[in-house]
Amino acid sequence: MINDMVETSAAGGLFPGPEGWWLAPEGALVHTTERVAVVADVHLGYEWARAASGDMVPAHSLRETIDSLTSLRSRVEFDRLIIAGDLVEPFGWCPRTEADLLALRTWIGVRGINLVALRGDHDKAREWPDSISIGEWMIAHGSRPVAAERLISGHLHTVIKVDRLTFPCFLIGSTRTFLPAFSANAAGLDVLSGELPPDLAPHTLRCIVPGGGGGSWHDFGGLDELRSRFQRRP
Repeated sequence: MINDMVETSAAGGLFPGPEGWWLAPEGALVHTTERVAVVADVHLGYEWARAASGDMVPAHSLRETIDSLTSLRSRVEFDRLIIAGDLVEPFGWCPRTEADLLALRTWIGVRGINLVALRGDHDKAREWPDSISIGEWMIAHGSRPVAAERLISGHLHTVIKVDRLTFPCFLIGSTRTFLPAFSANAAGLDVLSGELPPDLAPHTLRCIVPGGGGGSWHDFGGLDELRSRFQRRP
């Protein structure tokens, strides 16, 4: 097992991120001053996309998304919810996904939250913006290059796999921050052994994993050193 350091979390089970941002165990990044929450890779309608391929998957993505947002809102107040790409799973139009999307928008709207959906890969045909800026940080899906000195994105579905267990994780740094997928259905990129995008090389990133129940956090330190230690394991 890789040795990790357990950090004491702040009020509400949040973990300090870069410059005013906080990590929430639901897989969100929140800015309490701006009252904004950012999530990525919701993949709403996953079960309907699988059904179109002949698989039988119980309906669950809408319920799980609302449950996670309910948990997040009980932890911290926010007026804006930014979804950094891949809000939906089906690439084309799907009536059941559209019904789920309407239900989600209604749930968000009645709580006085302004939803900003950014365009990702799965929803690239939709007329949504590619990015939005909060202070000095640009938020985008991350699958396409963007000119930003400081970028918050998803797309990679970052996880850490240790001793046959898989945990969603954040990668945070002073110029780049990556969110784990908000959907439990999204297959993850193992940050220990997976092939990382080459443009990450100049950036220093830390791997942060929420603990069980959201009461503690595991700071695995710098990603480069972590990957090196993992590769040296017998």
